Amino acid sequence: MQPSSRLYLSVLYQSTGMSDVDRFQILFDYCVGLTDPKHNKERFETAKPLIEQSNPVEVMFLVDALVNHFDDMETTKTVVTRLLNVVGHVLPTEVPIALTHISYIRRMMDENARIIAMLDRMKTNVTAVNKTPDAHNHWKEIQQGIRNLKPLTSHYVEKENLLFPIIERHIDRHGCLAVMWSIHDDVRHTIKQLENLMTEIPVDLLQFNTLIGRLFFDMRSMVLREERVLLPAMARLMDETMMQELSKDQFDESQVATASVRFENGRIDLATGSPTAAQLIQIFNHLPVDITLIDRNDKVVYFNTPQHRIFPRSAAVVGRSVQNCHPPKSVDIVNRILAAFRTKERTSAEFRLQMKGLYILISYIALYDEHGSYDGTLEITQDITRLKTLKGERRLLDW
Repeated sequence: MQPSSRLYLSVLYQSTGMSDVDRFQILFDYCVGLTDPKHNKERFETAKPLIEQSNPVEVMFLVDALVNHFDDMETTKTVVTRLLNVVGHVLPTEVPIALTHISYIRRMMDENARIIAMLDRMKTNVTAVNKTPDAHNHWKEIQQGIRNLKPLTSHYVEKENLLFPIIERHIDRHGCLAVMWSIHDDVRHTIKQLENLMTEIPVDLLQFNTLIGRLFFDMRSMVLREERVLLPAMARLMDETMMQELSKDQFDESQVATASVRFENGRIDLATGSPTAAQLIQIFNHLPVDITLIDRNDKVVYFNTPQHRIFPRSAAVVGRSVQNCHPPKSVDIVNRILAAFRTKERTSAEFRLQMKGLYILISYIALYDEHGSYDGTLEITQDITRLKTLKGERRLLDW
């Protein structure tokens, strides 16, 4: 455990007159028993007085322990949801004032308020179509509501690429982030399913209610997880300096300032020439691809910043484990690729996917040093939508 976490728990548990090991074990055993709530009553009676004294940091650490205990993310999400239902009444109802002066946190809270407002407006129309399934005007309002919600899922992308790396750096027990990312994916998938389902109106009401209920629950519960657990825990475990890392400038601009790079004489000697640092940055930032460099220890050490990046990156990702840069369901694939690269069973891997009307090619290329030892991986992502349409030759300039 990092010093901040250890110190906090030490103070917390001293105030209860119980050792940290005993208290945490009682709560953890109760949480594990939430896989079968009907047979967990005895554990609940033992844990109940401790639950009444719980707080966001302890909840965050319990979720981390559950992530490490269960092999299945779906089981983990179910147990964590039940835990939050039990401890919800003791969690803070407002984001700590110490965080609200940070622009990113204020923006995060504003986006949460917009999400809740949109869901509330949609709820009226959902109720109406359940009473009158052929009410086309209400179906149209729901369709528009889903279209309005979709851009707000960028809220989750920012968390994954800006907030998560900073939390990982300063709070050792951060397994809750994997749970959050998985729920982000659930929300994005549910929105896509609703879009497909609602191409023709009226729709299958039973299927619609299942999906819209899932969407409402996941998006509302995510606001609770952020504002009543994650942010309050951050306020207690991270100091002012750590908080200041939550600058969104890099994420917004998507450009590295060449003036910030410093090398001796402004040049780097290479076998094929000696470009300046500024020239190298120009090269990398104008390649028609996204590149990310991972070192031999699976840490991100560099990414380029073209004007229109396919997958967003923030400066906070540098130094982050590559496994934490992917959604939980993809981590096993990432590890398999890296293992094959290390043994040289494979030296490259390639994926293709369709996203937002684009056809994306993702390539992973193994890197080896002069001795043939594994030295890292280069990830290259490219939009090949237009390339697929090219035919014949063009040998003359034709603008």
